[in-house]
Amino acid sequence: MKYFGFLFVWLMVNLPIASFAYAEEWDDFFRDTQPRDFLGIGNQNRKQSNKHATENNHLREVKRLDQEILILRAEMSKKNGDIRQVKQYISELDRQHIIPVFQGRVDALKKYLESSPKSPLLSFFSFSKNIDFPLNETSSVVAIVLPTSGDYGGVGLELQEALQNGLEEAGFKGKLIALDSALYDSAFAMWEVLKYYEPSFIFGPLQKQRVADWQQLNTGVSTLYFNDTGVLGAGEYSLSPSRQSGLEQVFQVLNQAQYQKILVLANDSPASQKLEEAFHQAWLLSNHPENYVLQKIDKNVGQAIDKGLKVQSSKDRHRWLQSVLNQSLEFSPRVRKDIEAVISFVPETQAIQVAPYLNFLPLEQAITHIWYPSKTPGIPYLYANLDAWQQTFAILPLSLPSDFIKKTTLQTDKLKNGLFYALGRVAIEIVKKPDISSSVDILVDTEFGTYVRDSNGQFNLLPIVYWADSGVFEKFYTQP
Repeated sequence: MKYFGFLFVWLMVNLPIASFAYAEEWDDFFRDTQPRDFLGIGNQNRKQSNKHATENNHLREVKRLDQEILILRAEMSKKNGDIRQVKQYISELDRQHIIPVFQGRVDALKKYLESSPKSPLLSFFSFSKNIDFPLNETSSVVAIVLPTSGDYGGVGLELQEALQNGLEEAGFKGKLIALDSALYDSAFAMWEVLKYYEPSFIFGPLQKQRVADWQQLNTGVSTLYFNDTGVLGAGEYSLSPSRQSGLEQVFQVLNQAQYQKILVLANDSPASQKLEEAFHQAWLLSNHPENYVLQKIDKNVGQAIDKGLKVQSSKDRHRWLQSVLNQSLEFSPRVRKDIEAVISFVPETQAIQVAPYLNFLPLEQAITHIWYPSKTPGIPYLYANLDAWQQTFAILPLSLPSDFIKKTTLQTDKLKNGLFYALGRVAIEIVKKPDISSSVDILVDTEFGTYVRDSNGQFNLLPIVYWADSGVFEKFYTQP
């Protein structure tokens, strides 16, 4: 059953002396943004005004120089017949106010692009099935373009370490370079540096907007992004964790035990509801609607289970009968017998209550608990409450070590982003085995997690199934 869906080291510019002979056009551009001193009284005002004018003159010269450098580079790319590079420079120039003296040169470059042969749309709007990674080529250059400082520095460093370790273990024979994407204002600025190394393959970028901006560059270099994208072009791949795609692991557990009648628990959070809705839609593809019972958690977990298993109805009948007879009656609640599994899309603080409560009920046959967290659980919480987890299949987006139960809370700090280390290691598994990673809708197990490639060419890292019971937290291997 399937349910889916990267220093500035070279400057080839010798500016002619006449380059700075057009200050009036620059003044036209800046005139509306110049602060004006209407009073003009006193030496202090004149000193400040002169200082400000000097700063603005310097700023105008810098901006003018930057723009002419872009144009000269575009013209050199045109001379070399590199249409792709000309497009990138024109795209960047289109975001600027073109100084009038440069307008004719820019127009000539645009006319050159218009007269150039167009690439077929299919070459950009269809993903590449096979990955061509230069694992054994000594002359190859592989680049890692990730943020290793700033807000995403911790995540980027862990991902970069995973990639470096994976490539070393795989026997990569080429040259590896790394670029801190957080130091650059744009994807264009990053590529202006990176292209001089002539990379054969790129890992990154990471942030979603950076990925989108990088795609617009159309570098022509095979790239594996670490975020999902709407469209993948030729030579583009992406790998990311996906909560909705990860629901496949829930079905793997259900299928292995052949459970057909389930109770689903969800709370009122948007994340929980979104997961339940996606799971429900997938369920209906090949299961009977009446075998799916949804119960929202309004007050507490126990009450929701009572309602879902008809225990609350039994309690209500008992109270009614006692009131009618006006005497105390011996009572054992009736529990519906057809539910085989309870699936919870809730945070850890609620999920940890499910199995103990089920064990409290007078069940004729044990009901399995499958927990798919609505948000990534905290490792300190899992560690502190190991003994409280009972008979639960925990499907987590975390690659926990085999000796997890021996770890102290302080020792698990590196695992806060354990997901990203696993992401990097799985990325290496994907590129070094193109014959396997070219398959679509096939679950592929690796030491660091399971991945699947969907029909759009996106690689999804699936969460890992663990069996949690009385201090034990170990991987559970499902059979696809």
